[in-house]
Amino acid sequence: MIKYLNIHYWIRKILVNKVISKILGKKLINKMIFNSIYKSNYWNKSKDFNPKSQSYSGPGSIPNSKQTNNLTTNLEKFFLTNNVKKVLDAPCGDCAWIESLFTMSIEYTGIDIVNELILKNKKKFQNNQNVNFLCEDLTEYNKFNDYDFILLRDFFIHLPMENIQNILNNLKKSNCKFYAFNNYESIKINKEISTGQHRKINLMEKPFNFEPPFSKIQEVKNDNFPDKNIMDNFLYIYKN
Repeated sequence: MIKYLNIHYWIRKILVNKVISKILGKKLINKMIFNSIYKSNYWNKSKDFNPKSQSYSGPGSIPNSKQTNNLTTNLEKFFLTNNVKKVLDAPCGDCAWIESLFTMSIEYTGIDIVNELILKNKKKFQNNQNVNFLCEDLTEYNKFNDYDFILLRDFFIHLPMENIQNILNNLKKSNCKFYAFNNYESIKINKEISTGQHRKINLMEKPFNFEPPFSKIQEVKNDNFPDKNIMDNFLYIYKN
């Protein structure tokens, strides 16, 4: 009931309307929807939200949790083993969970559609010369050639299939060495959604039909994440 009293809930309901979307265009709609999600802190359900210990990107991005520590440990090993030097994190959100990797000898670029987040990140990491941020719409971004590793964590679960396919096409045409995204292995039928909504997705099923990944990291369940089925969630890594 509370969500119906939230102005950002109604903003998103209006924006996903097909007529409104056609009038405003996809690029503006994407920006407005994800800015609304950020402004309302929609992905963090905690009543006692603390930006110093939690994340605007949701419970799966809480720094130093069992889940994110497992990810950063395994990503660091992968980067070292496969000589990864340039990383693109898209979307980067507030970088809460991944900033522990900034101590590595890598060049990190974070991209997000929410300009306010990008400005905050630039200010927070202004003294780190190997860390950069860009405000871009990933559904139209095609400059993947500059990077060794493209990280698309917790992104496709919020996008319509057409947008996912456009991003994948751009990735496959690029010269990037590796790209990674979350994949839910228990899902057998992929459902369509509107931009900003949420559903689990399995890119090994139709209409994507991916082959098994080059490598994968299992997302570890932790007490901060309410999803009991997270154990079927893997970060799939593909060699381009």
